[in-house]
Amino acid sequence: MPGSSTTSLRDVIHRHLDPADPRVLTAHDHLDVPVRWVHSSEIFEIGPLLSGGELLLTTGLGLGGLDAGTRRHYVRDLAERGVAGLAFEIGRTFDAVPEEMVREGSAARLPIIELNRVLPFIDVCRDANTAIVSDEIDELRRRTALDDALHDDLVSPGGVARMLAHVSETTGRALVLVGSGGALLAVHGVDDDRSAWRLVDASPVSVPVIARDREIARLVASADGPEMPLPQLTALLRAAAGPIASTLTRSGTRHSAVGARLVEEMVGGRALRRADLIARLAGAGVPAMDSTRLVTVAADAPDPRMAESVLTRAASSTSGLVQATIDATVYGLVAVPAEAEDPVDHVTDAVDKAAGGAGRITVVVGEAFRLGDSSPGIEIVAAIAESLRNNAGRLGRAALHVREDRTRCVFTGRELVADDVVHAIDPRTRSDLQSLVAPLVEHDAKQSTQLVATLDVHLRHGCSATRSAAALHIGRQSLYQRLDRIRSLLGFDPTAASVYTSILLAINASRVSDDVGA
Repeated sequence: MPGSSTTSLRDVIHRHLDPADPRVLTAHDHLDVPVRWVHSSEIFEIGPLLSGGELLLTTGLGLGGLDAGTRRHYVRDLAERGVAGLAFEIGRTFDAVPEEMVREGSAARLPIIELNRVLPFIDVCRDANTAIVSDEIDELRRRTALDDALHDDLVSPGGVARMLAHVSETTGRALVLVGSGGALLAVHGVDDDRSAWRLVDASPVSVPVIARDREIARLVASADGPEMPLPQLTALLRAAAGPIASTLTRSGTRHSAVGARLVEEMVGGRALRRADLIARLAGAGVPAMDSTRLVTVAADAPDPRMAESVLTRAASSTSGLVQATIDATVYGLVAVPAEAEDPVDHVTDAVDKAAGGAGRITVVVGEAFRLGDSSPGIEIVAAIAESLRNNAGRLGRAALHVREDRTRCVFTGRELVADDVVHAIDPRTRSDLQSLVAPLVEHDAKQSTQLVATLDVHLRHGCSATRSAAALHIGRQSLYQRLDRIRSLLGFDPTAASVYTSILLAINASRVSDDVGA
C-alpha cells in the first residue's frame, strides 16, 4: 500500500463516487484529509486490518444483525485507526445510514458518506487506487524537479527570490515570505507590498520556515491558482521551506570573523566582561576606548546580504562596525565618532542614506552605550546584548509602520516604545484607544483610502503641512482635503494639543491590533 498520498477524500468523492449520488453526513471540515487507498469490506472487525488513511466502502452487510452500541463501536474503531472516511451504500442492508453511526461519526470527526445509488465497489477501488498511484507518481516527479531546482539555487546568486520563482512555477501560486518578526522578506507573483499583505491575510495555505528549531519565517501561498489538492500544495511548500531556511540563515558577512562571533555570542546571551568586549572589538578593527559609543542595530531584508550591505555602507560615516546574521536577522554594533551630537540619530541618518532604494529592508536602531560609563563587570555587555535582542523584537513593529508609510525603512527604538506600550496595556484601555480612530480605520477599509496613515504622518511631522505633504508625496491642497475628511469622520480635531498624545497612541493601537499577542 502506498506510504503517502496527496489525493484528498474530496477528490475521491468528486472523481469516483459521484455516480452514486454521494451525500456527506458528518465531518464536512475533514474532506481534505489524504486518502492512501480505497478498500471495500463487509467484515465487522475490519479495524485491525487497516493502517490508516483508507476510504472504506461498505453496504453495511456485516452490521445488519448488530445492536446500536456495537455499530457505534465500529465507527469509533475506524476513527481511532485513522481511516480517512466511510462510504456507506444504502438500499441493500439499510435504507439509511443508522442514526447512531451518524452521531458517532460526528463525535469522532470521521467523514461518513451516504451512497444513494448502487456502484460496483470493485470498479471504484480499481479506478480510485490507480488514480492515487498516478497522482503520487506525478507528485514525486514534481517534488524531485523542485528539489533539484532549489538545491541548484542554494549555490546560485539568485537567493530567496530565485527559489520563490521555482516554487511558484511548480505550484502555480503567488508566494509571500514573511519573517517571524512580521517583516515582508520576499514575494513572487504579486504587484506590490499592499497586494502581498492582502494575500497573507486571505490565504489559508502557509508553512513555517524553521532554523535551529525556531520559526524564522512563514511561506504563504495564494488561495487562487490551478486546482491542486491542499495536502499536495502543502507538501511542496514544506519541501521548499528547508532550502529557503538555509539561504535565509546563511551569513554573507564579509567582515571580521572575530566581530561576527562577538555579536553572535552577545545575542546568544553569553556573559562577557567589558574588558573582553573592548579587546574583541579592537581585534575586529573597531576603535574601543572609554570614549567609544556603540549603537545597536537590527535589520531584516529579503536576503540578509542586502541588510549587511546597507549597514556596511552606513558604517563608512562611522568609526567602525561589527555584525552577524543570526536566523535571517542581521545584528550590528556601530561605533560612532565622538563629535556626533546624538549617536542614535547619527546612525539612523547614515543607515537611511545607505538604504536608499534598498527595497524592503527594515532597520531598528537601538540605544547608544559609552564604554567608559560602566563598571568593569558584565553590566554594559548584558545591556548591549539586551538592546540587540530588543531591536530584533521590534522589527515586527517597524514592519507595520513600513506597510503604511513606504517612505521610511529605518526606525529608532525610542520611537517604537509607544508600540510596546500599546502591546503591554490592558485590552480595555487598548480598545478605548482604538475607538478614537475607528471611523478612519473603517473608512480606509471600505474606500481603500489612507486617512490613518495621513494623520499619523501629519502628527509625526509636527502638523507641518509642508513637511507632511512632502512625506506623503501629495500636494498641500490634497493634504488639506484629507485632513478635512478626517475631522468630519471623527467629529473633532485630532491635531488639537489636548488630544495629540492620545491620537498618536490610538493610531499605534489600530496598527498593531492584529499583532497583539504575537
